[in-house]
Amino acid sequence: MSAIYGVAASVGIGVGDHLTRGAADRVGIRLTLSAFFFMGIPVSAVGALVMGSQWIATDVFIGVLTGIIAVVALGFLYLGYASATAGVVAPPAAVVGVALPVVVDLVRGTVPSATVVAGMVLGMMSVLLITVNPLLAGNVRRGFLFGLAAGIGYGCLFVMLDQLSAASGFWPVMAQRAVAFSVLAAVSIGSREPVFPARAVFKTIAHGSIWAGIGAMFFVYGLQHGDLAPVVVTGTQYAAVTVVCGMAFRGERMRWWQGIGLLGAVSAVALIVAG
Repeated sequence: MSAIYGVAASVGIGVGDHLTRGAADRVGIRLTLSAFFFMGIPVSAVGALVMGSQWIATDVFIGVLTGIIAVVALGFLYLGYASATAGVVAPPAAVVGVALPVVVDLVRGTVPSATVVAGMVLGMMSVLLITVNPLLAGNVRRGFLFGLAAGIGYGCLFVMLDQLSAASGFWPVMAQRAVAFSVLAAVSIGSREPVFPARAVFKTIAHGSIWAGIGAMFFVYGLQHGDLAPVVVTGTQYAAVTVVCGMAFRGERMRWWQGIGLLGAVSAVALIVAG
């Protein structure tokens, strides 16, 4: 059942990623993320109130730490993009971010069935195919290392979220969003730059943040009530949703290996759910 929450998370995060990616193309990543995390605060607060979540100090503190890690991981990711092409940076970030929680789950002694293992392996390969780009340019070594660091950051983020108790619900998610926004706002104010983009772009980001916020809550709920590895693997298939949205709404072309990755992602999810 935990994999189902990961699937729901992929849909929400994938649609949100599609919407915010369009905004980032117009105003840049800093303004986009500031608005994105800001809107995530009320979304997660509403979720916490609706679900009757308890304010547990230890879990909220974990949420605060994950907010810092999220900003650091994103920082590494975009430093990578500034150093080399996405084909260099995205694959290590995606694969390591998924593989690290899987390894941690196995070390803890959680031994899934052969069907689930096959689904997880296929899922990691699918993420690689969907994110890979044959264009390698710029400082390849620097870009790869930044991508690797981002992947480690995301992997640590997922492992830390798995420590949350079910009773705390979504208050830690609200704390994560609030801290991430505060860090980005402080950077903007310190550099005497605006914190938020123009109203029209803000509305687009707000829409994306609502979708992604709901997806994030499904992800955390899955971690709180299920196993780490299946939720992470299914939850990170949002890249496939982003690709489909790009084709449907932006007229983007799917490369043949992305098509294979998309089929692999669907098959991986089916295997994990069946297992």
